[in-house]
Amino acid sequence: MRCLLCGCEMQQGSLRDILFNEDIICEACRSKWERKKIDFRLDGIRVRSDYVYNDAFSECLIQYKECCDEALKDVFLYRIKDVIRKRYKGYTVCLMPSSTTKLAVRGFNHLAGMYESLGMKMIEPFEKVEEKDQKGAGRVERRNMEHGIRLKPDVQLPKKLLLCDDTITTGSTLKGALRVLDHNSHRIEIYCVSANHFWIQEKKGMLHFPYIQK
Repeated sequence: MRCLLCGCEMQQGSLRDILFNEDIICEACRSKWERKKIDFRLDGIRVRSDYVYNDAFSECLIQYKECCDEALKDVFLYRIKDVIRKRYKGYTVCLMPSSTTKLAVRGFNHLAGMYESLGMKMIEPFEKVEEKDQKGAGRVERRNMEHGIRLKPDVQLPKKLLLCDDTITTGSTLKGALRVLDHNSHRIEIYCVSANHFWIQEKKGMLHFPYIQK
């Protein structure tokens, strides 16, 4: 079996490795990902991630969703899926939306593929608002479509919501999703597989960037 990232032959060192190791990238590629317990708040909502968004993680994510390499869908949560299931037991995974243009180009929903290995209930309650749809909206409606996000018509939301994305960079998409939810009716948490280093490192004079809580 060859690593799907570097193409090198995968080496199993023991019988247990041969029987139970289902990782589809080699240890050398995996070791370039910086695993870290990341925990901060976005608009008062708890956000957790398990990887730093470094060059190695970025390259794999681009190969998966922009180069349409669907074989990589299980790579991202492979070593952490049991932890996530336990941490968010009873929550429903709510995927962040992609634009209809990007979905059409890719031909698949990369987040659905990434999170399906959890075996948790999963829904897609949000949608991206096209520019033409925003132009005719009134002031209240435009405010509720901040960052081009709105709830799909007649969507039924469960009590416990886990908003999920591949990575958090500026946080604008997640902020837009949070704005259209009723926080009094739902218990909300956020999970992103990776987080940009700005959310981890304390920067002097940049208090608007939260950092990891020890």
